[in-house]
Parts: sequence; C-alpha cells; structure tokens
Amino acid sequence: MSPISEPINQLPKPSILEKLIQRHSKLAITLLAIFIVVFVYGMVTAPNFLTLFNFKTIIRDAALVGIMAIGLTFVTLSGNFFLLSMKETAALCIIAFATGMASGWGFELSFLFTMVFALIAGISQGALIGIGGNPIVVTLGAAGVLYGLGAYWSDNLVVSYRRPHGAEWLGTGSFLGLPNITVAFILIAISAELLLRKTSFGRQVYLIGANRAAGRATGHENFWMAIKVCTIASVCSAFVAIAFSAQVSSAQVNYFSSEFGSSGDMTIMVIATVMVGGNSIMGGFGSTLRSSLGAVFISTVDNMMVLHGFNSGPRVFAVGLMIVFSIIVFAILRRGSRSEE
Repeated sequence: MSPISEPINQLPKPSILEKLIQRHSKLAITLLAIFIVVFVYGMVTAPNFLTLFNFKTIIRDAALVGIMAIGLTFVTLSGNFFLLSMKETAALCIIAFATGMASGWGFELSFLFTMVFALIAGISQGALIGIGGNPIVVTLGAAGVLYGLGAYWSDNLVVSYRRPHGAEWLGTGSFLGLPNITVAFILIAISAELLLRKTSFGRQVYLIGANRAAGRATGHENFWMAIKVCTIASVCSAFVAIAFSAQVSSAQVNYFSSEFGSSGDMTIMVIATVMVGGNSIMGGFGSTLRSSLGAVFISTVDNMMVLHGFNSGPRVFAVGLMIVFSIIVFAILRRGSRSEE
C-alpha cells in the first residue's frame, strides 16, 4: 500500500448527523430543529398533555381531517394540485344525509343517498379537469355550486334527527376502547396506502403525477385518472360528513367552516395536512401514510394550543404558518437534492 493512500483509507467515516447535513440543506435542518424544540417545549408545558386520554382525543380529532386528507392525497399525487371543494362537498353531503335520517330512511339508505351526491360531485369535477380545466378554477367554481345547493336545500337552517338512530354506532360508538371514527380512520389509511403501493392503479397515480408525457406514452391519460382521484376525494368528504352528522345528530352547511368555531376552515386544514405530511404539490411524490401522520401532527399542535388556552385566532394562524413552513422546507430540500445531482 502506498504512503499516500494509507492516510486516505484511515479517514474517519462521517456520522449520521454529518450525513444528514451533507444530504440536505443546513438551513432546512436548522428550521426543523427550531420547530422541534418549540413543539417539545409546548408539549411538556401543556397541562394534562401527556395522558392516555389526551392521546386518544388527539387521534379522534385527527380522524375527520385525516380521512379527507387521504382522499385529497390521491388528487395531489396525480399532479392535479388540490381539490378546493372538499368542505363544500361535505357541506352538501351532510345535508343530504341528515335529510334522509330525518325522513326515517335509516342509516343504510341515507348513506347510499349521500354517496350519490359525492359521486356526481367527484365525477363532474374530474371530467372538467381531465379535459384541460385548471384544477384550481374548476374546484373553486364547484365549491360555490355545491355550497349553494346545500344552503338552498336546507334554507341555511339546522336539519336535526332524533336519537336513538342507526348512525350512532359510527358517530359515538367505540371498539376496543377506541372511537369507531378512529378505527375507520386507521382502516382507511391502511387500505389507501395498500391501494397506492400494491396495485396498478396506484402505480399509475405516481406515473401520471411525476410525468404526464410518460403517462400518455404508456396509454394512461389524465382524463380518467382525474375522474378517479376526484371521486375518491369526494367520497372521503362524504364519509366525513356522515360521521360528523352521526356524532351531533344534525347538519348545517357551515359545520365545516371556520365561523363554526373550529381551528380553521376544513379545506385549509386538509391542505395543511397534505402539505405538512411532505407530499409534493406537483405530484408523483408522497403517500397517504404521510398525510395520515400529518393529520395526527396538526391535531397534536392544535390540542397543545387548546390546553395552553389559545382561542381560534392563534390556532388558525398556526395552521397557516405550518403550510408556509412546510412549503419553505420542502423547496429548500428539493433545491439541495437538485444541486447534488
């Protein structure tokens, strides 16, 4: 062995932290470190945060937003940006479900009746996007139509139905100590991830999202893909509407809006969940598992702020800040990976 090569071979190998910094931007690592410190501090200082009951509450609160986010993830991964009518689809569907329950149709028939509206909403928006319509413009227009129908149908009034009813098992029931909506969230998350990873449909979603030209070359047009992913998102919105209505035994078109007193407009919450999960808004990269974990994370932050006594204003601000933060970090990481190439 030559004397020149001997010292080179004896150089110490870089540590895991050094590899992380080399692979990603130092700025991104610094931003993430600051955020983690603030997050951990908030958890430790929040009263009653580190309790089993509170953890169950966090997962339960994450379920509704998480299920919607899983549906939206299919749209985002396919390269169709966002479906900005998630809240309005839920608003129309919750009125449809409550109307069926109030009319004495029972859970099963009311469920199917509601899903008809979800299918129509998803297929029509997907078709318009598939023929070349801008996803933002199409879904903003659809949002107005869907919300207007729900408001006109209910006359902006609360539609109530009496307990006991056949939907209580979904709204307030539990299984093995977990709320049924939480169990549904877990099952939907697992099923969606398997659909993306183990089926030809899932591979087509990633292919078209990553490269439209390659998708067309292999016979996968965005027209049918847009219809499929928008329909999945609409069905998820309808399921959330049904589950929420089952909890409160009523419906109102503003139940998913910020003025109802939640920690933010439902559409913004769902988009934040997808973004915080690290999914690329340009398509082709991400997963429903990331979105599910993003829902749990946002629910954790919101829960922490509630325990600290923050009202809805700072909580909405925090959600918006997380969207901006995730965009900045993701952009920095992408720029760093490109520079390495």
